[in-house]
Amino acid sequence: MSATFKNYFLLTIVSLLGFCANAQESIYPEINNVFLEKLIDAAKTNYPLMKSYKIRLIMAEDNIKKTNKTWYDLLSFSASYSPTNSISISNYVLSGYQFGFSINFASLLQKPYAIKDAKNQLILSQLEKEGYDINIESEVKTRYIKYLQSVLFLKLQSKNSIDMEASFRQTKYKFEKAEETFDTYNKALISITQQKQNIITAEGNLILAKYSLEEMICKKLEDIH
Repeated sequence: MSATFKNYFLLTIVSLLGFCANAQESIYPEINNVFLEKLIDAAKTNYPLMKSYKIRLIMAEDNIKKTNKTWYDLLSFSASYSPTNSISISNYVLSGYQFGFSINFASLLQKPYAIKDAKNQLILSQLEKEGYDINIESEVKTRYIKYLQSVLFLKLQSKNSIDMEASFRQTKYKFEKAEETFDTYNKALISITQQKQNIITAEGNLILAKYSLEEMICKKLEDIH
């Protein structure tokens, strides 16, 4: 594969990522807010820590229901049957079935505090989830912008590489025709070599930025529609 063809190939790959292929210097036209919102929704749905906050919220809601349903635990009821025994109460004799109940006053006094604590746990869980909603949205936006920067940087480096390839071929041709000095040719060779290294660096940064963004959304970017 020739260097020129490779550079055109890189430009094509970048274009297929879903961004404009024109070489512009501003990042603002590249920002796709609709796509960004889809990335944020995917992160809020798929990211494991986000799921844990949702589960904590559900558990806190269930705990309130459970706490409100345990008022009857404060009362205890007993019954017994003793056909051969009798109990005298104010000159009355009771025999056979005997009933009784008691109230746990210590638990009765603690019950309001238990309900209040359960409600506070629910509020805390809600605030934690809301806080992480903000954090994950900010993190996705940050990684998305870094991804766009990497895309644009690779575009610019690819365009520069094409221009430098053409300039180098011309310098090389003149050098071979003894129309250019070795020093000029050597500088051009060093420049084109450095540019190839810049391309490799730009490609690596783009791949890492893409992986970083996909880590948050737990999906491939290509799967976001």
